[in-house]
Amino acid sequence: MSPKKYREQLLDLEIDGFEIDTSTINNTMETLNQLNELEKILNKIRYNVRADIRTIRMDYMGKLKEVDQSANEKQGFLRRTKSVSQVIKEKKGLTKERNLTLATYAVVENTIDDYLDQIEQSKFYIKGSIQHRVG
Repeated sequence: MSPKKYREQLLDLEIDGFEIDTSTINNTMETLNQLNELEKILNKIRYNVRADIRTIRMDYMGKLKEVDQSANEKQGFLRRTKSVSQVIKEKKGLTKERNLTLATYAVVENTIDDYLDQIEQSKFYIKGSIQHRVG
């Protein structure tokens, strides 16, 4: 899935506008349940993002291997092999492309990690609020 789709999923969760209601025990427990549900969803999304990152890395490893193998093959009308500088140029291009692609996924993963940290802090606050009320 593309990073754009992941960002859309994160926006659909409406985490930025989430309000913590500790006015009553029932509201506090409901808020805690909602946070637990959000945490589960975010962990699933993060798992998928990491799986996509692994797939991208494997794809680019294959592409780099193909460039290495094609360096030894004779090509074109005169049946020449690729020059070392041409192989290096292709590898650098692929590496740059891979890094740019992975960077977009890293932004999504960092956003998810930030949300999970915020949820953890909120749960800690809510549990403290419950303990304070119960005694």
